[in-house]
Amino acid sequence: MLLTAKLIEELFGRLNVVRFVGPILIGIILGPGLLDLVKLNNIISFIASLGIVFLLFLAGAEEIGEKFNVDKKDLLTSLIEIIIPLIVISLTLYYLGMFDLVIVIPLVMTSVGPLTRLLTDIGIAKEKLGIKIFNQSVLNEIISIFTFSIITHLSLLQLIGTILLVILITVSGKYIAKTLEAVEGYFKVREVEFATIISIILIVGFFAEIYGFNSAIAALFLGFLLRDYFADRPHLRERLHAFTYGFFEPLFFVSIGLYFVRITPQLLFLSVALFLAVISSKFVSGFLMAKVHNIDPILNGIGTSIKGGVDVSLLITALSSTLISQFQYSLATLTITYVALFFPLIFRLKYGNPKAETKKKLNLSIPVREVIEEKVFVTCDDNLRQVVNLMNDKRVRALVVVNEGMKPTSIITVTTLLEIDPADYERLNVCDVELEDVEIVNEQTKVIDVLRRFKEKETPVIAVVDREGKLLGVIYERELLRKIIQ
Repeated sequence: MLLTAKLIEELFGRLNVVRFVGPILIGIILGPGLLDLVKLNNIISFIASLGIVFLLFLAGAEEIGEKFNVDKKDLLTSLIEIIIPLIVISLTLYYLGMFDLVIVIPLVMTSVGPLTRLLTDIGIAKEKLGIKIFNQSVLNEIISIFTFSIITHLSLLQLIGTILLVILITVSGKYIAKTLEAVEGYFKVREVEFATIISIILIVGFFAEIYGFNSAIAALFLGFLLRDYFADRPHLRERLHAFTYGFFEPLFFVSIGLYFVRITPQLLFLSVALFLAVISSKFVSGFLMAKVHNIDPILNGIGTSIKGGVDVSLLITALSSTLISQFQYSLATLTITYVALFFPLIFRLKYGNPKAETKKKLNLSIPVREVIEEKVFVTCDDNLRQVVNLMNDKRVRALVVVNEGMKPTSIITVTTLLEIDPADYERLNVCDVELEDVEIVNEQTKVIDVLRRFKEKETPVIAVVDREGKLLGVIYERELLRKIIQ
């Protein structure tokens, strides 16, 4: 089942379709929804429960944990983009005789994860338009999650317990980070540090369940509080990514399909009606609020309507807590699946496929200057915090260091940063630490020769210089291989 899920994810990715939809469809087809060949059992339920915990932990650390600056306009538009769909979707469900606020909130919220990928594909993630869409969506997701947490703990005792647990996690967040740093400094073994993080996530989830709070939501809050810790340790985040998205994520999304009831004409009709209510209300609210920010209304309408992430996770937590029925769960999840497919399709029909335009056959005999896309570097005056932030932003493991004359002198790598206490990142500058030799080629060097240099020197990055020896750009082995494969 894991292999099938990964293969269908890859297929959907190559077709530029939202990846998570594939495993869900596999679960629906193989499960009670259609063929009834695979049934839920204790093992699948256990894996799904763990999967949602780790997925929401990463969502807290990366999606709502990203640094963003919001103003009153962002807050105002986010609230309106929640209120309008809330009213429309609630009235639709009431008319259909299916109203329940527990399923309304996941249908109303925007999912930041798939939105981030869309903004990156378009190439506007760092522009004003992309930043404004991102800020509105993050606020939308945060408000929706807190609202969901409150309405699923309606009794006074549970509400008090929820508030106390959130306060406890918030207060203990910095101490957890210090504990992890102490473990890291004492053992000097990365496996111990990774195992400690996994243990803390599970322990927090365990105590959350004891006190009547959902373990997955607790993991999300914990991830948010540890976001800075993970930002300083890209190697650790990569391991958790591989652990979560390589194993838990595909099986989790398959299990989402296995929880479905039998697909009937009634379910399909209701899901289509609800789908129309969701896309119309969310798009219209985003379209109207674009005028407040003076940005593209169509892109804002599409961006603030993206779904398919934390929203589905909230539904399965509600189902596992018996707050909603399997039919309600199936109806809402099917609707979110439609929306997750619809808006990216609309975007491609209007704006085309941004990735397809950049794909072209790479001639290995051309000069390396023709494949340089950007000039990424640091100087001796940059502190290590700036280095870490740039590495995270560019998703690289090494950076070229240049002198005042823009000539490359060395490189700084993730390995070097791992040997330094993160508490010293603000104090230490690049040239205060041990640097490695930099490999340099001139702009006329052929691509095939650059590949040979990567193989011979085993370096992650090569500096490309002009005739005067000044940095013209950098080439990363992974990016160069990606261009060749494309």
